Amino acid sequence: MSAASDLADKSEIADLLVARARGADRFDLALMRACHPPDATDNHGTYRGLMHGFLDRLEASMRDGPECRVKQHVVANMLFDRLGDDWFSETYHVAHEEFADADGWTAFDIGGRYLDTMRRSGGRWLIQHRDIVYDWSRITAAGTRRAAPAVLTGTRTATDPSYRAGGARGRLPEPIRLKGPAMDDLDRLLSKQAIAEVLYRRARAGDRADAELAHSCYHPGATERHGVFDGLATEFIDVVSFTRPKPGSPIKGMHHVVANILADFATADEAFVESYHVAWCQMTDGTDATIGGRYLDRFARRDGRWAIVHRNVIFDWSRVEPETEKFWAKHPAADFLYGKRGPDDPLYTYVGRGPQGDGE
Repeated sequence: MSAASDLADKSEIADLLVARARGADRFDLALMRACHPPDATDNHGTYRGLMHGFLDRLEASMRDGPECRVKQHVVANMLFDRLGDDWFSETYHVAHEEFADADGWTAFDIGGRYLDTMRRSGGRWLIQHRDIVYDWSRITAAGTRRAAPAVLTGTRTATDPSYRAGGARGRLPEPIRLKGPAMDDLDRLLSKQAIAEVLYRRARAGDRADAELAHSCYHPGATERHGVFDGLATEFIDVVSFTRPKPGSPIKGMHHVVANILADFATADEAFVESYHVAWCQMTDGTDATIGGRYLDRFARRDGRWAIVHRNVIFDWSRVEPETEKFWAKHPAADFLYGKRGPDDPLYTYVGRGPQGDGE
């Protein structure tokens, strides 16, 4: 196998893993079934047998069991190894799920890994066998959602905002084949990487309070719907948010993890991109806020540059808790490097602040 062929396989498998998470989170049974051949098997802890039998049980549970109002499976750390004609992949995941019970809503947070055997079936890579490994978990009270009517919130049905924004329900993304004009396929691989780097830079910009870097992630005239805000992205960055530092900021620190990036190309220069995020925010009022959600972005390539032309920010779950003692406080003599919202962050000993440090 050539390096280019392996790269195309890994790209297709990565999309498959993300699509499988999307299917579970949106309760898109058709999409989940499309990720596995008919004879696929599953070792899920509570279940061991045919994967489609597990999906049948999942459908019955959604119909007859306790209500599930949210699921979010963040997948990352994908590593691949050849197994003859198959691929083996280890993928880390962090799952957040909320179920109804007698006392209200209970949240389950689970960290683990998928150990997947991938096999070509029907001309594409599918998950032939999945072992789920559990590494850590915790159970807490989820509380009551109090989202404002203008805020875009996720659902586990076809009414989810991702389907209105351009996502296809029940369908796997088209794989890159490297069988047609080579540059077309290579261009798609390079475009996917460029789009991912824009998403990562936008997260960096928010976390490091770097407004100029944030602006570079959008095309002129781009718009954004972010909570109750709905308008120009430039206004959100400079006026509404605290990406441009200003007095009275309620934020001491932020950490946005971006994953599950799935790009659907409408044309060679246009894409709809869904990505997951979990944001941890340290607030000045002595609380810690955790937010799980998604970005629904319309990207365009103009003058050779991929950037956002519209962003919808979806809120899937959140919680606010009292701030606790910090890990590093237990080691007062240690020389830790601490994150900063500004130019004093350790990052800037290596790269420049603003877009000039990011290959623009």
